[in-house]
Amino acid sequence: MKKRLIFIIVIFISIISGCENDVKEQEDLIYTSIYPIQFLTEQIVGNEVAVKSIIPPGVDAHSFELSSKEMTDIAKGEAFIFLGAGMESFAEATADALNSQDVTLVEIGKHEELFMKNESDDHHHGHEDDEHDHGDLDPHIWLDPLRMIDIGKLITAELSALHPNNQKQYEENMNNLEKELTALDEQFVDVLSKKEDKHVLVNHAAFGYWEDRYGIKQIAISGLSSSDEPSQKDLAKITKLAEEKQLKYVLYDQTGSNRVAKIVQEHLGAEERVLHNLEVLTDEDINHKDDYFSLMKHNLNILDEVTN
Repeated sequence: MKKRLIFIIVIFISIISGCENDVKEQEDLIYTSIYPIQFLTEQIVGNEVAVKSIIPPGVDAHSFELSSKEMTDIAKGEAFIFLGAGMESFAEATADALNSQDVTLVEIGKHEELFMKNESDDHHHGHEDDEHDHGDLDPHIWLDPLRMIDIGKLITAELSALHPNNQKQYEENMNNLEKELTALDEQFVDVLSKKEDKHVLVNHAAFGYWEDRYGIKQIAISGLSSSDEPSQKDLAKITKLAEEKQLKYVLYDQTGSNRVAKIVQEHLGAEERVLHNLEVLTDEDINHKDDYFSLMKHNLNILDEVTN
């Protein structure tokens, strides 16, 4: 994949100079990567600026590959806002290639304070080695509503610098969003604080920030990326722990199940439920007009069902 990305960057550099005539039609378009960043940006700018995610519905951001046309489109936009921190396989190399172009680049992951957890609670039961491209950083910060507020404030500051005349409106929109996100956090606390056993068996380790915030104990079959399969030794530990905790559900994300998780589910005789990681929307989500809040409330309902 890295070789393909390098090839795309070379092609991009060779053709970008010929695209000047098309710039005007996209100069007010802000591109984003994963859905939570798209959602925050749309809520902050309102109707002032168009916002578009570069990742198609239902596609895993960890493995998504950018085309040369998509890279050229980003270069013609006003800004590109992405998470980084190893979340999007394409984003950081894309940002490097675009560094000399007239497009504002915003990497949220440079603010490492967003990823800080309580070390005593930061573990994925069963995995001996959970390393990925950016060391120990778990990129799934958007699943914590209070961290979403912090991300939103960073985006608000960047967009206010880009559009000074809209700063007051952006800040007002962010203030309203903060109230909604705070209320969502309170709903999670209200439901989950009453639970005595908060162990859940999940398809992959996307939910560590719930462990930190609400005491959810994720037993993860795969690592921080859904493509990180466990070793045989880890799989045995995971299955044994799930049996000890008498877990009756395997929680898959919205993009579907994987082979190893299905094996575990069949071994346990467990039912399956969908826990949405909000990394991307599916076509079904879009058709149902779901958004961050409706999907997080769905997740809370699932957690309420599967915990005791």
